Amino acid sequence: MRDTGTTDATSDSTGTGTAIDRYIGLADRAVHDESALAELLALFAPEATVRIGPEPVHGHAAVVAFYRAHFASFADTKHYWNSTVLDDGTLRAEWVCAARTADDRLVTVAGVEHATLDGNGLIADLRNEFTRPPG
Repeated sequence: MRDTGTTDATSDSTGTGTAIDRYIGLADRAVHDESALAELLALFAPEATVRIGPEPVHGHAAVVAFYRAHFASFADTKHYWNSTVLDDGTLRAEWVCAARTADDRLVTVAGVEHATLDGNGLIADLRNEFTRPPG
């Protein structure tokens, strides 16, 4: 494994780092900012598969619908993470998040995400494993 270092949403929402760093870095802004959501969605390949919720979503329209609904459920979020580029080129990020939901509940959640990129450097497959389920 090659460690790319520790990154947080504040320092990596500028487009630097790996695709997974940009993805997580944009997530906190995407809750409030339509342009950040558009930037986040542009990181995905047209036929991407996202495996975060109970059922995978596949294809641009499904990915857009998933993230719009996901971010609408939050009033605010803050992520911290460590990212690694694995020997096979897969991106891995261990992350934690504290959030306030749209209905004003406080939640914490943590997990490990794996991203596979296509030939254009876009996320073709994103898979999350919760290490601390939302709650």
